[in-house]
Parts: sequence; C-alpha cells; structure tokens
Amino acid sequence: MDKYTHSDINITPFGGLNPIYRAMNDKCLADFFNTALGSRNVHATYSYADIVYALLGNVLTNGSVISDFKHLKEIYHGQEFDKIPSHDTFEYVCQELKTDNIIITAKSGIKHEFNYCDKMNATLLALAVKTGQLKAGQNNYTLDIDNVILENEKQDARYTFKKMKGYHPILGFIGRLPVHIENHNGNTPAAYQQKEMLERFFTNATKYGIEITNFRADSATYQKDVIDLVKAHVTNFYIRADASANFNRECGAVKKWNKIIINNVVKEVASIEYKPFSGEDAYRVVVTRTERKDKQIDLESGTAYKYYGIITSDREKDDKGVIEFYNQRGDDENSNRYMLNDFNLHHLPFPDLNTNTVYIYLMGMCATLFEWIKIILVKNKVKGIELSMRVKAICFGYICVAARFLKHARKKILKFYSKIKYSKLTI
Repeated sequence: MDKYTHSDINITPFGGLNPIYRAMNDKCLADFFNTALGSRNVHATYSYADIVYALLGNVLTNGSVISDFKHLKEIYHGQEFDKIPSHDTFEYVCQELKTDNIIITAKSGIKHEFNYCDKMNATLLALAVKTGQLKAGQNNYTLDIDNVILENEKQDARYTFKKMKGYHPILGFIGRLPVHIENHNGNTPAAYQQKEMLERFFTNATKYGIEITNFRADSATYQKDVIDLVKAHVTNFYIRADASANFNRECGAVKKWNKIIINNVVKEVASIEYKPFSGEDAYRVVVTRTERKDKQIDLESGTAYKYYGIITSDREKDDKGVIEFYNQRGDDENSNRYMLNDFNLHHLPFPDLNTNTVYIYLMGMCATLFEWIKIILVKNKVKGIELSMRVKAICFGYICVAARFLKHARKKILKFYSKIKYSKLTI
C-alpha cells in the first residue's frame, strides 16, 4: 500500500448497536428503568436509563472497565443512543443508588458485613417479566442459588475461606436470568442469613406472580429453618446434604446399592429416609458412595466409602433422575462465570462494598437485557445468531459492523457497510 487517505465522515464500527437500541426503545425500556429506579435531579444530564443503556453498550462492545466509556462515546457518537456518560458520572449515579451496609457482630466477635437493595432486586425480576422472559402465573421455573468469590484488594474487603481478600456475593438465577443478588464481605459465609435472603426473594416473586416449582442449592442451604421456608414456597427442593457422623452411620447401614451411569461414569447410589434435624420429619436423601482411595474403614459408617447426599422432597424421580436434575445446577455455576467474565464482575470499579454492589446489580440487569437481545435476534432470523452465544460472539457476529446515518428526502437513513443484511428488529 503506497498511500493513505482520511475521511472525517461519522462512521461507527459498532453499527449493530443501533437496531438493538431501537428495539429497546420500542419496548419502552427507558421508561421502565426510570420508573423502577426512580428519577434523578431535574438538572441531571443523564437518567438512570441512560446509565443502564451505556453500561450495556460498553459490555456488548467488549469494554471491560468503566473508563472504556470514553472510547465508546468517541466512536459511537451521533448514533441511535447518544447519551454515554463519563466514568465519573457513572460513579456519581452509583453513589446515589447505593444503600448502607448492614453490620452484625457475632458472639465470636466476627463482624458480618453485607449489602442488598430491595428496589434493585425487585427491578431484576420486573425486567425479566417486562422482557417476557418470565411470565406471571407460570409455575415451571427452577431457582438456583449459588455464591461466588470476587477476589479483590478493595479497601474494605475481608479474607475469604480461600485465604484471599474479596467479596462473597450470593446470586439467584432462573435459567440464565439473575433474579436476586446480595453481596457479602469476604469473611461472611454463604450460609449466613440465607433464610432472610430467601424470604426477600419469595416476597418479590409473589409480587410479580412468579411461581417457583424447583429449588436447587449447595450445602450452604442445608439448614432447618431454610428448608422449612423453601418447603412452603416450592414443589420440590434439591439441596446438597452436609456429611455428619449420623449421616455416615445411616449410609453405612444400607445393604442394597444400585449401579447407574452418570456422565459416562459408573456410580453406586441408594435412597434413604433420613432425619437431618432431631425430632423432625424424615426426608428422602439420594446417596452416592465412592470407595476411599486409602481403603481405610471409617469408624462412623464401618465402611471404606465416602458418602455424598442430595436431600429432596421429590418422591417421583428415581435416584438417577434426582442426581441428573441436581447436576444441572452446573448451568448456574456457568451463569456465575458469565457474570464474572462477560459482565465484568472481575473488574469492580469502586473502592467500597456498597457502591460495588450497585455495579453488580446494574450488570445483572445488563445480563437480562443481553438474554432478551439474543431472543429478538433469533426471532428476526439474524444469520449465525444462537441463544447459547456469549457476549464476544454477539459482538463479532452482529454488533461489529460499519454504519452511519444519512439524510435523504427529510428522512434519517441508517446505512450499513456489510454483506450481511441488517434491518429493523421486530420485537
């Protein structure tokens, strides 16, 4: 190449954002966010909807930190959505939305610090309903609860059980949709105040007519008061049981074990009737046993096996069905990874727990919008787009396309420079 030329025509490399933002406006999502999150000062340049829109655009163009707003604003100027704030303005907004941390000192002297916002959690559910991804009155939903460690060196971060500083948020998902978030500091375990957390979720779910049929969680939920609460709100629950001396004795007394294949691995399984809490009703526990590598006899069970149980109220599925259904909560762990990587929870922008909690909530809303966007793209038969795609694939497959606005016959026309045909998205 012997020569370079230059043009100052306003062409954006992210032209695919334009039909997406138009679809969001057709869905009246700006009005939704400004109603759900509230109104800012009349002199404020940016609304809460502008903040969510900008954050979503930053994510969809593979921006990883808030300072990337500056780059997005420069190359997406004059397009369908043109109110991208500075990262300083974004911080001011998060400061407005944050709530005070709750600090409870345990008898041991440990200070448990956590943060949540009822308005934000209600908005997560309301957004899923608004976009049609959850429907009131349907009862085939499965709620997955899991915790994730956000390793960081923030000024107020505490050491987690993995001996690293960070936060320890709990996230609730229905499918790939984040529907409830509460943030803990690193030294506060996932089991702490789970009953109160789930009560807040079920209150919101009832408000929006969302009925939960199945509930899955790890052993942090294996608590009497939590199980009693869950029983009152769901049809079936599946919770990883904690091992104990009594549990091992019960498992060691089982005479008949069946061999099944799970993920191409032969497992020995059995169901037992077990009372995990003294004086309470018995529950079904589906037990898997694994032979100890050292072949040592365990004093409690009298066997050379380790036992793993899933406590459940499901009396219809066979042992294999219970195990396979519980193992599907691995999709929830994938959702955590998507939030960490695709939605930048590895890049918390603020120095304190409660402001970063607002950021996590806003990213949860972006994740719900992203799932809706994929549904709209598939509905409009956009070539190469699938519901299983992650952010990077959508960015390269649809959003990264040169485009500019033209004026012709008093009309504003969006011109795409691509062999792939772009058109208005029908919602």
